[in-house]
Amino acid sequence: MVFQLDQLIRASRNRSFILSTLVIGGVTLCVSGCRHQSLRVYEQASVMQDESVMYFPTISAENLNREPVTLPDDLAGNPAIVLVAFKRQQQSNVNTWLDQLTMIEESIPGVRVIETPTISSFYWGWMAGFIDGGMRSGIPDQDARARTITLYTNTQKFRDALGLESNSTIYAVLLDDSGRVLRIEPGDFSQEKFDRLLDSQR
Repeated sequence: MVFQLDQLIRASRNRSFILSTLVIGGVTLCVSGCRHQSLRVYEQASVMQDESVMYFPTISAENLNREPVTLPDDLAGNPAIVLVAFKRQQQSNVNTWLDQLTMIEESIPGVRVIETPTISSFYWGWMAGFIDGGMRSGIPDQDARARTITLYTNTQKFRDALGLESNSTIYAVLLDDSGRVLRIEPGDFSQEKFDRLLDSQR
């Protein structure tokens, strides 16, 4: 009986040690790898007389070159097209716009074209390093890495800030040189959609 009790005590201590190790390890992983980027809706939008004016929400992140980026501030001075995606399988949809990159840049002088994979920080923020590393390994081109900015945030609030109805499609968001949203087109590239983006600049 004493031997069995001693075994139980040892087993209990081992379980406590293992549990403590897992908890400490999990906290360490989360502190070092968790990522959440808070949104700030552009304050000026709330005082504009025209209620239809919308600005891209302010959010700080990193591109795949590990360079810090704040949107839309770091785009200031140039128009921009932000390609917003929510799911891995939507990359092929984003590529329909990137395939037209040369034409887009020729049509809109000074335009910056970036893609923002937008991911729930609640579910996936703790894997940010792993996710970004996987994307980085699949994109050797430095320019492509520079224009890919992963956003780990509250995706519902992000969509609400831009009036995006669903995460089941991508969106091409055209910004002017101050970060104001001029037009949003959902889905794959088409000439008709691009023409509407151009028209919104006039």
